[in-house]
Amino acid sequence: MRYIRQLLALIRELRNFSLFWLGQSLSEIGTRLTGFGLSIWVYQNTHAVAQLSLVLFFTTLPGVLITPFVGALVDKWHRKSTIIFSEIGAAVVTVTLALLLLFGNLQLWHTYVAAFFTSICGSFQMTAKAAALPMMVPSNQIGRANGLIQFSSAVGQLAAPVFAGIIIVKLQFHSLLLIDFFSYFIGLFTLLIIDIPQPEPTISSTKGMASIIDDIIYGWGNISSRIFLMIILAFMTINYFVNGMTTVLINPLILSFSTPTIFGSVMSIAGCGMIAGSIFMSIWGGSKRSISPLFLFSALNGIALVITGLKPSIWLITLGISLSFFTLPIVLSTNNTIWQNTVHPNVQGRVLALFYTITGLGAALGNLSASPLTDIISAHMMNADGILANTIGKLVETGPGRGIGLLMVIEGLVMLFVSIILYNYFSSRHIDRELLTVDIKIDGVKIQ
Repeated sequence: MRYIRQLLALIRELRNFSLFWLGQSLSEIGTRLTGFGLSIWVYQNTHAVAQLSLVLFFTTLPGVLITPFVGALVDKWHRKSTIIFSEIGAAVVTVTLALLLLFGNLQLWHTYVAAFFTSICGSFQMTAKAAALPMMVPSNQIGRANGLIQFSSAVGQLAAPVFAGIIIVKLQFHSLLLIDFFSYFIGLFTLLIIDIPQPEPTISSTKGMASIIDDIIYGWGNISSRIFLMIILAFMTINYFVNGMTTVLINPLILSFSTPTIFGSVMSIAGCGMIAGSIFMSIWGGSKRSISPLFLFSALNGIALVITGLKPSIWLITLGISLSFFTLPIVLSTNNTIWQNTVHPNVQGRVLALFYTITGLGAALGNLSASPLTDIISAHMMNADGILANTIGKLVETGPGRGIGLLMVIEGLVMLFVSIILYNYFSSRHIDRELLTVDIKIDGVKIQ
């Protein structure tokens, strides 16, 4: 009850953050509705997975690649204005799609262009929001604030497929786009009535593109100069790589012996696990020794992945993937809290942008690696007459989908062992909160 009271006090006392969180949560849900609805429209009009993959590609990769430059600009520009203009840009894209669809002129290439610009706007939004959070919330409450943000993301991820499907069937796709536009309007309104403090500006001796490159190098220097940040960056890149593979593998793992209906039920239950994890983080707020929970819950994620891949059992897979999804918002919130409490606010745009780029590439590599690795393991090792049939095959079974199961077990073991090793490393060196705080000044006044 004490933790719940602290969470409610945070929401009441921090008016700016509460309005910011509410408005951006509604905006994110609207964006997820459009993203899911757009994928349905593309598939319905092309019946080609390749075309759908291109939309996903343009939605993800451009934002990842441009993020280091975005981070440098976020540190130069006013963060509230950056969020507002990126919201307006995304809203313009949505309205344009709606008008094209309404007048019967929407074509496939329009969706690629829209996905590209949405990715760019999303990169500015993500970086500016993350950099703005420490300016609105005391350092001892950032864990809870990140938990609330992860809760919004989990709700959007779970609700978007359900509501998008209903809206498209009942009201058509253009209605979905208009709902997204109004969610942007709510997000913009809340931004206009709140204040987001600015950190002390940094003065650069160079101008133009040279200045941006210098800022990116300076941001990297902030990471590389501290060994524990480099270790956490490498660790989270592994984490994103593993989760990128899992995202690709979970569908064929279940469908190798079950039905799409059951797959949908499993993912719905797993989504509830993610919501539960974000609620847990929002109430708990994280440990004062912020590093330890990162490795402990990542180790639990590793155990969950081992459970998921162990047997072709719906109940076991549901347990494993739900437990894995439960840990994700806690791991992500704890990681964000570490970076936001460790890096000075006037450098956070650059540093967080580099983090997003490197881990985003890790996730993309995980997506790309899943299929070839599965093909190798399934084709040569996990058939009934495969080379591992009489050894590991007796543990995880053989046949369709068991190569995927073995790969998920390997993922989980890697995550478990790396987490245990790093937990022991940091514990033995007594790295705790004195390394995880920075002095923050707004208008010359130090805050904690």
